Amino acid sequence: MSLEWKKCFLNVPLNSQGIEEHNSFNEEWNNIFTVELSEKEYYILSIVFDEWNEKFDIIIDIFEEETLEIANEEEALEILNKHISNNINKEFVSVANKLKVALQKAISVQMPLYFDF
Repeated sequence: MSLEWKKCFLNVPLNSQGIEEHNSFNEEWNNIFTVELSEKEYYILSIVFDEWNEKFDIIIDIFEEETLEIANEEEALEILNKHISNNINKEFVSVANKLKVALQKAISVQMPLYFDF
């Protein structure tokens, strides 16, 4: 039995209004930066997500939303950079850089990174 894929959206509120928009499921997200991952891209990054899950006691999976808290973002970036540096697969590096853009945005605005499915 296969589950129907729902896209993964990496959402970063740009300010407190962005948090309100995210939490209220407002249709217009004018204060949220979004990076979209396809199913394939999500699975390519699973090795990173597995490490983050264990390290930060979270569960990034396709069954529920998750939040990477501000306090963990710098360390999450270090882990991601380690994976990028140690991987010669161009597809992995390309997809990992999409995740890095979202994570760096979250760090720069000091906001959480939401994983929305």
